[in-house]
Amino acid sequence: MLALLSFPRWRRTIGWAWREVQSLRARRSENRLTVGIEIASFWEPLTGIGWYLYRLLEQLADRDDLRIRLYGPSSVVSRDSRDSDDPVVALPAGPAIEFVQREIPDRLVIPAGRLIGWLRKLEPLLIATDGNDVLFAPNYFLPRRFDLSRGARVATVHDLGLKHFAWTLRQETLSELNQRFEHAIFEAARLITVSAAIKEELVAEGLAEAARITVVHHGPGQLASVEPGELPETVPAAFALHVGTIEPRKNIAGLLATWRCVQSRLENAPKLVLCGKFGWKTEAVRAKVIEAEREGWLLHLGYVEDGELAALYRHAEVVVFPTLYEGFGLPAVEALWARTPLVCSDLPVLREVTGGAALFAPPDRPDLLAERVIEVLTQPEIRARLIAAGSARVEELSWARAANQTASVWAQAAGVDRAAGTGGAAGGGGAAGAGGKDAA
Repeated sequence: MLALLSFPRWRRTIGWAWREVQSLRARRSENRLTVGIEIASFWEPLTGIGWYLYRLLEQLADRDDLRIRLYGPSSVVSRDSRDSDDPVVALPAGPAIEFVQREIPDRLVIPAGRLIGWLRKLEPLLIATDGNDVLFAPNYFLPRRFDLSRGARVATVHDLGLKHFAWTLRQETLSELNQRFEHAIFEAARLITVSAAIKEELVAEGLAEAARITVVHHGPGQLASVEPGELPETVPAAFALHVGTIEPRKNIAGLLATWRCVQSRLENAPKLVLCGKFGWKTEAVRAKVIEAEREGWLLHLGYVEDGELAALYRHAEVVVFPTLYEGFGLPAVEALWARTPLVCSDLPVLREVTGGAALFAPPDRPDLLAERVIEVLTQPEIRARLIAAGSARVEELSWARAANQTASVWAQAAGVDRAAGTGGAAGGGGAAGAGGKDAA
């Protein structure tokens, strides 16, 4: 007890509390547009949505008209253990980026472990006191620890699988979407969709009015910045490629039926290579994959590293993407980037995203998909036309453009008149006038 009441501990505690107060004052007096974003996904291997957020932050990091506040799995950490649990990727760095962490030192009046526990329970209030003008949900809805924050909500809607293909979703994903999706859409000041097709679906479902929605296409995908490596040793010289987690929406059963048609119609048909892990609800298709491997015309690689994946795209004879439903369709864009002919489902979103630089067939018609594949494999003029059109289309997709459009939506949500992409703080302290700093 005497140790707890000792003067050095009190002096250390008061000094820490004073620094925290000063840090809070600095955050609340920021004269730039402030945006709060949870980045807990960076502590796990990045998936499509994780890379989507990372690329946006990477492009916006040098903006001096923004202050983007990043919140990890917890914003309250022990100073002595802060390096023991790092994100799996280096956080983007630049004048716009602020990684918010409240480090609790040891030897305070209150033991560090107990104080951390108390503050983590109060984390929604701590985040609210930062007074962010905008709260950005890159994946439909905000984490619950943002519930007390009063900044304008902006949410990205990647697809409406919940409404159209609920049976293809994981049960835990479906449950969370059912509980929170429509409320998140209702409370958002602005919505971003990754394609015009998803915007139209939102409006048609009566979930949001068109004026509240902005379409922001992705950039050219994660692989655009990756140097192709070596092909996996088991891959044959000639092969067709499908990329994606094996789950119901990807229509792998339809793809296998397509390839049986290709084999029956084309002598020396290339082997089909599947690149992606088995996901959820795959018991039936798993047996079909194993059977096809046993017959010798299919190779399932599972997960591969980015360098190998880039090489697979570059060396494939054709990329086949017979998906049932997509919000954007990144594998299609990656095929265009790799200058590899693409055959895909005839869906409005894939015609939009590819700019028509593919051959299309209904996903429920393996015979027609097979015809399109055979055209690509046997007619050099079609291959050349698709490659040229795909290269032109992928040049139009830019992460820099996507990031600046996203920043413009943030400003609109906060009621701030700024020119996206200028790098300057047009409007000065206008964000505070929008109610962000004083409302929390």
